[in-house]
Amino acid sequence: MFTRLTLAVVAVAALFSFASAARACSDPGNAAALQKELLTSLNAERQARGLSALVLSAKLDKAAQGQACDNAKRKSISHVSSDGGTLKTRLRRVGYGFRTAAENTGRGFASGTRAVEWWMNSPKHRDNILLRKAREVGIGIAVSPAPDSKLHWILVVGAAK
Repeated sequence: MFTRLTLAVVAVAALFSFASAARACSDPGNAAALQKELLTSLNAERQARGLSALVLSAKLDKAAQGQACDNAKRKSISHVSSDGGTLKTRLRRVGYGFRTAAENTGRGFASGTRAVEWWMNSPKHRDNILLRKAREVGIGIAVSPAPDSKLHWILVVGAAK
């Protein structure tokens, strides 16, 4: 037999579970292909300038995906998370000790190639892509809620300590 307290706890847990599901991040169905396309375009730009190719980092991916989701929910292209966190904060949260790191944001690009093209035509974003000391990369992609339904991109480059 359930007590009132037990039923109240179950009801509150169900409410939190529903609220979390409503806030869940929406990834595009082709996220892996988009990520691969962006990485290929990114490394082509780097290699054309004699820079080393970047390799995917699980920790940088986690930081990038978290910010992509946060931006998608807010329909934003911010470098500051909704909780006030910065890139440095996000990297610490995922346990990435870094010597150098930089971040690009974008919204609405239909492909990874288009994102890289746009960033390469923006001096600060270009500098991040061509960051000589960078060795690793994380790529986050999320879809903003309908009816907007735009892709939100986060690129994080870095070098671990």
